[in-house]
Amino acid sequence: MTRTLALVGCMAALAGAALWQATMGFRVVATEEGRRLAVAEAPLALPRVDLALPGATKVPLPSLLAGDRRPAIVTFFYARCNAVCSVQGTELQQMQREILARGLQDKLRLLTISFDPRDSLDDLAHYAARMRAAPAVWQFAAVPDAAQRQALLDQVGIIVLPAEMGEFQHNAAFHIVTPDGRLAQVVDYEQPEAALAAALEATR
Repeated sequence: MTRTLALVGCMAALAGAALWQATMGFRVVATEEGRRLAVAEAPLALPRVDLALPGATKVPLPSLLAGDRRPAIVTFFYARCNAVCSVQGTELQQMQREILARGLQDKLRLLTISFDPRDSLDDLAHYAARMRAAPAVWQFAAVPDAAQRQALLDQVGIIVLPAEMGEFQHNAAFHIVTPDGRLAQVVDYEQPEAALAAALEATR
């Protein structure tokens, strides 16, 4: 009996330790919340990846961000998505309108990156046209190199799982990235005003 109780106690201690680690000291209850808390406490340097943009040659992500010193609100999507990407796209449209209405186009930018290797530059151009994206404010890009693409997703914390009918399941958020290529904050995709405020704070 004593041995059984000791074994149960040991298993409970191990489970508690695992739960402590998974919830970052019981401060979060989901992996996504943990990702956001970790970024807020220690901004991440993004890996050097080469982006392909419609109508442009490949541009290293650090160069794109540092070129005009604007913080970026970065999102990840795939052009065929009919679920969360559509909601996020609508929020980005409204965010672009707000940026232009408030004259903030010289202070911050929007960057949407596809994680789907099937998305061609024509696909991204058509999607951008459909969303009425203003190129000076909102750009779309792909990461042609598979290893670089996965490294970027891993570093940012984007989980992409294949689903039926060629779809994907994935998490979505607004990622606030500083001009020097550091992921400084992750904001829920249903809180565009909070994302705008965070990006503006990054300009200071």
